[in-house]
Formats: sequence, structure tokens, C-alpha cells
Amino acid sequence: MISAVYRHTPLGLWRVTALVIVTHVGLVWHVRYAWQFNEATRNGYAGFAMFHTALLAIVVSTIVGEDLRRKLLVTAFLVVSLGASVAVYKYDVVAGYRFPVHAITAIGLLAVGRRLWLASRGPTPA
Repeated sequence: MISAVYRHTPLGLWRVTALVIVTHVGLVWHVRYAWQFNEATRNGYAGFAMFHTALLAIVVSTIVGEDLRRKLLVTAFLVVSLGASVAVYKYDVVAGYRFPVHAITAIGLLAVGRRLWLASRGPTPA
């Protein structure tokens, strides 16, 4: 996501990363939910829809152009960060991930904020 913020997403590396993310989701579906939709939505549809929409954005980002890829990655990061930041307080099974989730979210938000701030200043004089 940070590379997307600064306009550089090496497609080969990103596709490998996306494959790791899809594999992780597949393992969660297999181990945690036993491929049962009712299990995946037992805590409500909002989180399910939010995380799977972000997953769709990640998968689509592997086949689109650089500009759209960057937008999809930043949006997916923000959506997943929001959902994860809530989940680590709501569900005991992921409570141990509070510090890493908040640290990664903070780093990402700082990168986005810095990029927006730099963009608002306009081009730097030569």
C-alpha cells in the first residue's frame, strides 16, 4: 500500500503479495469457517462484506493499470484497517493482534496523509 501511495507498485511483486492474501483468506475459510457461509457471517454481514469487497479490490488490482491499481490498493488498505481495528476489540480470537494492527494502520495512514499533504503543496520548483 505504501508503494501505491508513492506511485510505484511493481506488478510482479504485487501479484505474489495478492496471492499470499488470497491464500490467507482461503485458509481462514477452510480452517475457521469449514467453507460454511453461515459460519463466515455469524458475526454479521457488514464485516463480511467489507473484508470481501477489499479482497475483490485486491484481486482486481492485479489485472488493471497502474493508476486504478494504486486507488484500489489504498482503498482496500483503508477498509481492511478500519475493519481490523474494530475486530481486535470485538473478538477475543484476534485480540492479540491489537498492537500490530494499530501500528500498521498508523504507518499506512501517515503515508497517505503525507502523500496528500505533499500533493496539496503543488509541484516543487526546479
